[in-house]
Amino acid sequence: MSERKDRIRIQIGDQEFNVVGGTFQEMLSAVKQINGRRFVSELKVWQLPGPAEEVQRQLEISGYSLEGGAPVASAPPAASTPAGAAGDRIRVLVGGQRLAVVGGNFQDMLAVVKGLPGRRFDSDTKLWEISGDPGVIKGMIEAAGFQLEGAEKIRLDPVPPMEMPNFSGHTTPSPYHAPDFFDEPDEAPEPPPWWDDELAPPPVADDFFDEPLFEPEPPPVRPKPAMTAPAAGSAGRRGGDRVRIRLGEMPLVVSGGEFQAILALVKSIPGRRFNGDERVWEIPETVELESLGQRVAAAGFVLEQE
Repeated sequence: MSERKDRIRIQIGDQEFNVVGGTFQEMLSAVKQINGRRFVSELKVWQLPGPAEEVQRQLEISGYSLEGGAPVASAPPAASTPAGAAGDRIRVLVGGQRLAVVGGNFQDMLAVVKGLPGRRFDSDTKLWEISGDPGVIKGMIEAAGFQLEGAEKIRLDPVPPMEMPNFSGHTTPSPYHAPDFFDEPDEAPEPPPWWDDELAPPPVADDFFDEPLFEPEPPPVRPKPAMTAPAAGSAGRRGGDRVRIRLGEMPLVVSGGEFQAILALVKSIPGRRFNGDERVWEIPETVELESLGQRVAAAGFVLEQE
């Protein structure tokens, strides 16, 4: 028993062939990719335009081949006849005109119509209403391999000419107008009221220099804080080495111990700076005299005014 293989019947002109060499769905997909194909549901056959050699070349690209080539007894209308003479059709409403999408299988054409933007099915009229530019809709349908029957009834507006873009970015200058140097008012401005009055005194000009010079206020006098009494235990350590310091404008002396020990104490004060010209350690004014005295007394030395 011979093995049954899938085949698809096609008609090219007045000859009938079979597409073989693959599964039914794969071969059907290859046939649907041929432009101008049309399925005749009454005869259950696909009608393809063009010579058989061209169709065979397109099918061989997909790996299929043609068999047969017997003449058709009563040749049906060829695929090159006007679309819509027979076969499936989908009624649409485009630009206020009732048209039809033809030239293919019903399901394929329906999928294309559903893919159009702005389509809507009217169940009362059984029409697909498609909004938008009729020329664009016609082009999308033809790009899918179908035809829009009755498209000649749609009046397509001419495309307006495109203006030449200005790539330079410069606008056209306005026409030149010669200046009118005599376009001046003939009448002089009116003089002030006191101009013709001989008894009126002349206006007094503002003397901006007749003001007392600004004298800055004297700086506030900073009272001298009371000296902190030295600690009782340090009374016997007066004398010996001394280190001169200055708190702001106040000269002071730290004494009551060895020079290196006093110097180490002074260097531990934050912000201190040695003035080599005057041979004195300058203490910043942010240090309070009272806290400085407590710091010196805690180290066992004496702070006194020079």
